[in-house]
Parts: sequence; structure tokens; C-alpha cells
Amino acid sequence: MSGTNGSQEGTLPPVTILIEWENAIDVDDEWAASAMAAFEDELERLSNRFEQKPRVMYLYDQGAVQDSTIRGVIDHVAPKLHELCDLELVPTPGLTYYKLKNYGVAQTKTDFVVLLDSDAGPKPGWLEGLLAPFEDPEVMAVGGFTVLGWDETLLSKMMALAWIMNLPSEREQTLKRKKIHANNCAFRTDFFRANPFPEIPGAFKKACGFWLRDIDSRGFKWVRTADAMCIHAPQPGGKFLFWRAWTTGTDRDVLAYHTVTKSRIGRLAYCFYFFGNKVGRAWLRIWTRGGEVDLALWKRPLAMAYSLYFFSAAFAGELWSAATRSFEELPSGGTQQPILADG
Repeated sequence: MSGTNGSQEGTLPPVTILIEWENAIDVDDEWAASAMAAFEDELERLSNRFEQKPRVMYLYDQGAVQDSTIRGVIDHVAPKLHELCDLELVPTPGLTYYKLKNYGVAQTKTDFVVLLDSDAGPKPGWLEGLLAPFEDPEVMAVGGFTVLGWDETLLSKMMALAWIMNLPSEREQTLKRKKIHANNCAFRTDFFRANPFPEIPGAFKKACGFWLRDIDSRGFKWVRTADAMCIHAPQPGGKFLFWRAWTTGTDRDVLAYHTVTKSRIGRLAYCFYFFGNKVGRAWLRIWTRGGEVDLALWKRPLAMAYSLYFFSAAFAGELWSAATRSFEELPSGGTQQPILADG
């Protein structure tokens, strides 16, 4: 990469990498460890190309996890991080996901900032892929390519096919989608500090989608790249799956209210559209692309039934939300006040 900020050919500019520790608490330990090891490998591969050591900040809620626990994982899984970067563990009491990320950017001093989830393991070329588009001075944000990982379980293989993320082979489809996922993205720091993830009342994980709609509508340039790939941990189990399905449905109703219809009857009708669309897509992908995740033919009907369970739970959550919840208009521009730590 040549001089995103005036550096010589082949060097990488000063960058801060923010990693939340919220997801690492939820997923299986082996996936969080694998993600951290992959991150260490990526920094080691690029160690001779940084203008200065990257600053890496692990952001965590000290009410949910102890500093010593995170340090123990680092020392066991990725001990070279201490040499490869300026490593910091930053307590952020009571802050969750988007709040953690906004808070971290507010503490960032470099021109570029990268957001990575603690359960997302970078593939070789990840960091270069995220930073390269900033060669264009008009690019304010870059979204990477996140793939949902899978193991030998039917649940993980079903979700890899049915969830919102594309498969590794679907690079072109990924580039066509207007998405920036908060688990794998980069920004010009000053720009994001002035335009942080918004607060969306009633939504669990939709802030990055609303953020992108707002930025895009105001004419700011952003890029989606398939060259910055991460493997995200699969859902950790059936109980968690139901909760995630329910929040998928309630989130979808928030999105429907703000982008499709304000009518309660319209929102209720949209529940059926979303359910049919998602089940149809999931079943088609399970049957035609199951081989990409080593899903045996005889298991595909079982995976289809499992996906029906997931989207039925999402349907129930969306119906409940559409029938019982009311929302207010977002402020002009589509964003709310920044989600930052008190003080």
C-alpha cells in the first residue's frame, strides 16, 4: 500500500484497532482463541511494514469480565501481541457493543481506525484490504467481508447458509450488497468521531445499517471490499439461537417502521413477507450450496427444519414487536445522539 498518509510504497499508516470483548464472552472459548491467534498472525505478517506499531485496544465491560481473564487469554493464545503492537486493555463499565466501539474511537489518536469483533478471525491480507481503499482521499469508510464460520454441528452449518453473511465463494455477491458490518470495518477517525454509530431505540444490532444509510444519503463515499475477510464464530447453541432469532425479528420490525411503513397493519403484513423471504432463501441455499460447508445430502432436510425453527422464532418476535411496540421518528439525517461513555 502506498502512502495513505504520505508513507512510502509498501508501508502501512499508523492505525488503531479496536476489539470489543463482549462477543468473546458469548461464544465458545475455542472460537475466541482462534480469532485472537489469527489476529496475532496478521500483525506478525505485516510487522515490517508499519510506519509505527499499531495501537490495539481491547474494550471490555469490567462488570462482565475481569482484566486478568483477558490478559490470561492473550498470554496463552497470542503472547506476541505484546511485541507486535501497543496493547491496551480498556475498562468501559456498563458499555455494550456499539457503545464500546464509539467510546474506543473517541480515544483514538491515529488517522485511521479499524473495528474488529473479538470472535472474528482475520484471514491473511485482511488489514491491507481494509486500508487500501483509503488511497482515495474521498473514501470515509470501508466494510470488509465477514463469513460465518462452521464446525461439525448441524446448527453451525445451517446458520452459515441461512444467516445474513455470504459464503467465502460469494465475493461478487458481497461486493454488490450495501453493507458495512461493525465486526469488520475501518474509518477515517475524524469522520467517524463526527458521525458515530447512532442510538436506535428498540433495536439490538441495527445501528451500523442506519449509520450507512445516513452516510450514503448525505453523499459520503464508502467502499465494500472482499479482500478483507474475517471468519466469525458461529452461534454458540440452541438456547442462544432462539434469543438471537427473537432479536432478529424485533430488529426487523424497527427497520420496517423506519424504512418500509409506519402503519401498524403494514408492519404486521411485512412480518409475513420477511418470514417467507428468509425461509425461501435459506432452503434454497441449504439445498444448492450445502456442499460448501460439508453438509451431507441426507442432513439437508434436517437443516431446512432447523432454519424453519429459527425464522419462526424471528417471525414471532417481529409479530410481537409490530403488534405491541411504538416508535418515534429519528432526528433529521437518520441518526440519534452519539452513543458515548458518560463524561
